[in-house]
Amino acid sequence: MEELKRSISELLLSEKIEGEISEITPLTGGASAETYKFKVTNKKKVSLMVLRKGSGATSPLAISKKDEAIIQNEVFQQGAPVAEIIAISKENSLLKDAYIMKLVEGESIARKVLRDKRFSEARKNLAFECGQALAKIHSVSLDSFSKVPRNDPKELLDNLYLTYKQFKQPLPVFEYTFRWLREQEFIEIEPSLVHGDFRLGNIIVNEKGLAAVIDWELVNIGNPIQDLGWMCVNSWRFGNDEKVVGGFGDLKDLIKGYSSISDLDINESEIKKWQVFGSLRWGVICLIQTFSHLNGPSNSVERAAIGRRVSETEIDMINLMYLGGK
Repeated sequence: MEELKRSISELLLSEKIEGEISEITPLTGGASAETYKFKVTNKKKVSLMVLRKGSGATSPLAISKKDEAIIQNEVFQQGAPVAEIIAISKENSLLKDAYIMKLVEGESIARKVLRDKRFSEARKNLAFECGQALAKIHSVSLDSFSKVPRNDPKELLDNLYLTYKQFKQPLPVFEYTFRWLREQEFIEIEPSLVHGDFRLGNIIVNEKGLAAVIDWELVNIGNPIQDLGWMCVNSWRFGNDEKVVGGFGDLKDLIKGYSSISDLDINESEIKKWQVFGSLRWGVICLIQTFSHLNGPSNSVERAAIGRRVSETEIDMINLMYLGGK
C-alpha cells in the first residue's frame, strides 16, 4: 500500500496537487480495473478522490484507462453527468495506465440501490433520469473523439463474432442469435457517442437520484439505441425481472426521460433488437472473462463467476426472440 501511496502522490504532483495521501480503500469494481478511494489532505482542504488503474489484462472490447479518462473529461466539459477528472497517467508514470477523478458520493452496488430503503425515493424517478443522462451523452459533440472506435450495427456484430470465434467454444444458441441479428434491419440513425456499458453498477445513485455515470472503457461512436437496449438487458435487473430498466424502472419512463432532452424518435421494437444484441454481447464478454481466468494473465474468482453466467444469456436470448420476453 505504501508503494501505491507514492504512485498516487507522484501523479497528483504532476498536476501540482500536493497533500498527504491516506485512507486508501479498494472499491468494488469491474474485472478489468483496480479502483481505490483515498483522501488528500493539505493545509487548505481535505479532498476525496478515486483512482482507476488498469489491471494489466487487455480486452478486445475495452479502451485503455488513459483514453477512458480523456473521453470522460471531454464529456464532463460538455455538461453530461460524470465525475471530474483530476489527473491522467503519463507514459513514465509509476501507475502506468490510470487516472484520478473526484469522488462522487453515492452508491454503485446494484443490489444496494435496488433494495436499500434510503434509495426508495431515488428509485421512483431513476429510469427517467437515466433516459435524460443517455440523451445528454448522445448529444455530445464528436469533434474531439477522432480516436474513439466507430461502428455500425453490422460492424459491431462482425467484430463480436470474431471475438467469439477466437475461443473455439461453439455454442448453438450463440450461433443462432448471430444469424438472427444478421437478418434484422436496424434503423439508420446519425452516429453519436455511446457509453457502451450504461447499466446499474456503472451509475452512482444517491438519495436524490442519479449522481454520475462511470466506467467509460467500452465507449464507442455508433447507434445510440444500443445504450438503451443494453440498459434493458435482463442480466442488469438483478432478479427484478418485471422492471425492464435495471430492475427498478419501466421502459416508458426511460423513453420519456430520453425524449425530454432528445428529438430522436425511440421505437420500442428497435430497443428490443438491441436487447438481443446486448444479451449476446454480454455472453461473449462472459466468455472473455472465462478464458482470461483459465488461460490468461489474471485468473480470479470474479472472472470465474462471471464465466458461469454464459448460460443465463442463452436463456435471455431465447426468451426475447421467441417466448415474448421483455
